[in-house]
Amino acid sequence: METINCGVYTVKQLLTEYSTRDIADLVEAGNLVRIIRGWYAGPEADPDVVRALKHGGRLGCLSGCAKYGLWVPHQTNTHVILPENVPLPAARFVEFHRCIATQHAPVFGLEDCLYQAMRHHDAETGLIVLESALQAGCIGYDQAKHLATRVQKKKMATYRFLNRGAQSGSETRVRLFFQRRGVSVRTQHRTAPGWADLLVGNSWIVECDGREFHDNPRAFEIDRERDLSNATAGYLTTRLSYRQIWHDWERTTQRLSNILQKRRHRIAPRA
Repeated sequence: METINCGVYTVKQLLTEYSTRDIADLVEAGNLVRIIRGWYAGPEADPDVVRALKHGGRLGCLSGCAKYGLWVPHQTNTHVILPENVPLPAARFVEFHRCIATQHAPVFGLEDCLYQAMRHHDAETGLIVLESALQAGCIGYDQAKHLATRVQKKKMATYRFLNRGAQSGSETRVRLFFQRRGVSVRTQHRTAPGWADLLVGNSWIVECDGREFHDNPRAFEIDRERDLSNATAGYLTTRLSYRQIWHDWERTTQRLSNILQKRRHRIAPRA
């Protein structure tokens, strides 16, 4: 199982390299900071992990998924998993979740983090991180399907749309919008100029921005050249920005619904 170097250490770990006197000297010099009983932070300590330990929990859920490099929707809160016997603290910018299982490592394992996100958040968010783990090769398809069987029954309908090819959470969100409405949608569809994020129906290409900021003018020009070539072949192309997908989603979905009603996507492109 993949482990994360968080820059935090137990007393037991420190004693394999230092004496008790050495540890005290490191603390006095400011090179180690005592977090709670039994745990110390080095200069490189991850602040989210330290925050979780201070509250008597461990880092997990969406914050844990992010530490494993998965695509996670923007979060302002740190997600901390608490044992059932730990009182619920009052803290700003921290979201607490309960867990029966005990955990010694400062960050839960990837599969645990995925399940926590799927359990404690809406089905769309859970599907986003699950598909990110699948696309990154962190888990296999059978493992992902098994995790999906463990969620609450009311969420299972969403997980039937599990897809191997999602390149970002933005793509998952937009694709799911169409799938929930019974509209045919293909991921990473090949057209003559290159690959399209989504092909809705027969001829509507939807490109989904997975990043908030960009600084690649060359990529911008390539995308526009591809759009023009696809238009010549009879495709309609819509490019959705990160802001439209994540900060103006209600308005964006209204516009997408209006386009669907015109049924332009049902027309086949020219051969």
